[in-house]
Amino acid sequence: MESLIVKLAKDFADSEVAPLAEKIDREDWYPRELIGRMGEIGLLDPLHHGVPLAEAMFSLLQIARRSGSVALLQDVQGELVNAPLRLFLGDRYSDLLEDMASGKKIGSFALSETCCGSDASSIRTRAFRDGGVWRISGEKMWITQGLYADFFLVVARTGDLKERSKNISIFLVPRSSCVKAEKVEVQGNRGTGTARITFEDCEVEASHVIEKGWEAVKYALAIGRIAISSIALGLALGAMEEALVWAKEREAFGKKLIEYQGLQWWFSESYADLLALKSMLQVTCDEFQRSWKEAEPFVSALKLKASNSAHRIIDRMLQVMGGMGYAKGSRVERAYRDVRLTRIGEGTDEIQRMILFRYVENKHLL
Repeated sequence: MESLIVKLAKDFADSEVAPLAEKIDREDWYPRELIGRMGEIGLLDPLHHGVPLAEAMFSLLQIARRSGSVALLQDVQGELVNAPLRLFLGDRYSDLLEDMASGKKIGSFALSETCCGSDASSIRTRAFRDGGVWRISGEKMWITQGLYADFFLVVARTGDLKERSKNISIFLVPRSSCVKAEKVEVQGNRGTGTARITFEDCEVEASHVIEKGWEAVKYALAIGRIAISSIALGLALGAMEEALVWAKEREAFGKKLIEYQGLQWWFSESYADLLALKSMLQVTCDEFQRSWKEAEPFVSALKLKASNSAHRIIDRMLQVMGGMGYAKGSRVERAYRDVRLTRIGEGTDEIQRMILFRYVENKHLL
């Protein structure tokens, strides 16, 4: 049985996201008013309003069913920015958290650099003390909402590169003249304001720092990996919905496509994958809420399986639709491009395998 928040998300996705989804993708259009609307009804950051993690993720899945781009914006706003702020600086920034959850302000998580996407502990962006303030200089890449953010959570190094993660902190940097943004064209998830961001001697107050920086990075990536897994499942579900309608209507060689057993089995296998991954998502959310650090293998397994399974499902659905699935304007074509990010963003397939093998090697098996 669907919870109220999941039903709200499903209805909102069908009535307000779906009509804008193609425009967002085709025109690379950032839906600022839609973000505000999501904030008004509690969908932009359900966790801020006390919604359990699993319900928040299933609601995100419903948004992704209609638009991977809109779901990714929610992921950044709610999970990558607001969630670590709430855990590590919550008492000091209640007003900012509320503004983020309501959509009044836009935030970005600035971690990746061209030198070191997966090897995040090798980042080059620097922060140094200057009296009672910090000064930050460096360049970040592939930053979602970077073109439009009011502030950035910037991951920066405060000491020697040899110390890797030991001297990393996170700084809350408001947009100002010291911040330069350059648009980055991306294959999928368009309309998300992806940018290269340069920080040129940005001054940051001493109170705007998460000193447990690496711990906060790991937390943000962990909850973000659950979110991007939910997005992958939503994209797959949306592709299946469209392809099923097509298969029931399309005739070939005197029969509806859906009457061919081979296609029936594609749908059956895809449905089985989604049911299994839905259960996996629930278990992972439960483990994360018990202890986010101990949930690491569950999170990595979920992300690895959800992103790859969704990729396969959407590829099958494109094959069902043939030329129509390959053509612009179909949900399947858009999902085919959007889902590819889920195997890269917030930790690649290879990073998840590395994490999981550590548990295998240390005999932390079932």
